[in-house]
Amino acid sequence: MGLENNAFSFFPFGALFCLTLFSFLAVRVYAIRYRYKNGHQKNDVAMILKNRMANGEIDEKEYRKLKDLLTK
Repeated sequence: MGLENNAFSFFPFGALFCLTLFSFLAVRVYAIRYRYKNGHQKNDVAMILKNRMANGEIDEKEYRKLKDLLTK
């Protein structure tokens, strides 16, 4: 199998295909994690502000102002 018999070897193309497939998979996993992390962070900001308002540290006007500012 190979060039000594004037046959064509498919190994480089198979390896290239697997490498490309792995790269697409890695990019997709990274994109999903980034999207989840981004959405999760917005919920954390709202939760922190709600807790501060419940404890009386900020009033409702400040809560709305900070929420609009931080969630954009």
